[in-house]
Amino acid sequence: MTRPRWMLIVAVAGLVLPLGLTEPSRASDRDEQPAGHPQSLRSIPPILPIYRGPIPPRRGSLQATAADAALSVDEAIRQCVESDMESIGAPGAVVTVILDGQVIFNSGFGVKRRGEDEAVNVNTRFRIGSINKMLTAAAVMHQLDLGLVELDDPVSRWIPELSLSGEWSSDDITVRHLLTHSSAFPDHVEDPSDPTGDDALAQWAGSLDHVKLLAPPGTFWNYSNPGYCLAGLVAERAGGMHYRELMKSTIFDRADMDATTFSPAEVMASGNYSYGHERQAVYAPDAYESWLASPSGLAFSTAPDLARWALLLMDGGGIVLSPSSAAAMQERQIYLNYLPGFHYGFGVFAEEYKGLDVRQHGGNIPGWGAFLLWVPDERFAVAALANTTMSLNEAAYCIVDAVLEPQATPPVDYSTDPATWRRYAGTYRLLSDEGDAFDAVVRKTYDRFFMTIIDPDRQSVVFTTDLVQKYLDTFYVNQGFGPLEPDLTIQPAVTFITSDASGRNTMWIRNRGIVGERELRPRPAGRRVAPD
Repeated sequence: MTRPRWMLIVAVAGLVLPLGLTEPSRASDRDEQPAGHPQSLRSIPPILPIYRGPIPPRRGSLQATAADAALSVDEAIRQCVESDMESIGAPGAVVTVILDGQVIFNSGFGVKRRGEDEAVNVNTRFRIGSINKMLTAAAVMHQLDLGLVELDDPVSRWIPELSLSGEWSSDDITVRHLLTHSSAFPDHVEDPSDPTGDDALAQWAGSLDHVKLLAPPGTFWNYSNPGYCLAGLVAERAGGMHYRELMKSTIFDRADMDATTFSPAEVMASGNYSYGHERQAVYAPDAYESWLASPSGLAFSTAPDLARWALLLMDGGGIVLSPSSAAAMQERQIYLNYLPGFHYGFGVFAEEYKGLDVRQHGGNIPGWGAFLLWVPDERFAVAALANTTMSLNEAAYCIVDAVLEPQATPPVDYSTDPATWRRYAGTYRLLSDEGDAFDAVVRKTYDRFFMTIIDPDRQSVVFTTDLVQKYLDTFYVNQGFGPLEPDLTIQPAVTFITSDASGRNTMWIRNRGIVGERELRPRPAGRRVAPD
């Protein structure tokens, strides 16, 4: 039986977001849309791909510290993991914890497959989703250490066949832009040729002349899985060997990550692997494969391998990276326009948590969720893998509390005066990740802040949605499907981005699936936009 093509889901920070292949035997879901939810932007009604996140990972609801609960550290860690497993419905998990460079906890939980009794152990392999991105970034930085790649190289130096359509040119994309998610490359690219094998990345890169960048490269951060596929191709070209071979020889072998691989066949042959669980579906490791998406999130690994990788970065890169490259990966390279202190390095998120300087990245792919967190000052790391699409990031922060016992910090109120929201008002020219153009008219009245989406071809309203503040410049939307969800944590959102440090000149609206530039030119005569 031929497997249908896949929508690969490679996500960050514990949230599930699509890359752009097709999913088997089920409707593709763009963040849990209702059954029968139309997918075509030109269907009735047209729908924009407005996604959740990436946003700061869920954290703070689990409390299982040794001090507060009179538990040993080992017991507190177990309570953190078991509580979060119950919360996300994970049949199995594995967690490794390192403190001061030494393993202090290493244990499997639950079973490899729901309804069966084979237990997860510390060497059980799971897919790791977007944690893969930091490994791809390391492959690029390894080539930088060899003097072959520069961060400000135009990508066209390495991928001359890359040619895009639209207003902004691929010639302006640099290697740095790819590694920091600031290339403006859309996060959804249909792959008509479905390339497989060693030449998949090269075949795909030469077929992108229909793709439009969402903004000028370098303008702001916007998560892009295909951007990391291009980064993988840069590493491949510079290293002189195909991506998967390059990763094994320059990263996995050098970092003693013996259990990390891209090969489902190797994982199956080992006999020690988890099945993925997503709703009612159960996936074996070989249930899906994509050579193209490998640089973004297709690897398998174990919790001990990932914990060793975090320690290697904290300790200066070992024989994989120079100290300067290991440091650069973890530095705050670009602000995310979400919350103060929340930045991105090269394949790594940087944030503050209860006074601690934390690095982390999550990964979510159909059936498996992963989370890797570390605190460089403490040489502390948590690697948590689960066999559900949701990840154990809540458990990871709970373990931080249990082991490091950071000082609790009062919650910060990130709401702003609604009177200031008038600075966001205006018309924005939206471009979706599939290249479709829309207009967004943002208005602030005395009692309402809302956005109307217009199809410019038909001069008709697609939907109108109230904008409800999440924090600072980020607001929830509901895509026109009734009232906002009672649990706003599952609601999509958009972020307004200013063009200067003053914060007064709003020029962009951003969501992972759409980007809009504010229209400063007068509208053509006779053009009418109605709010409802």
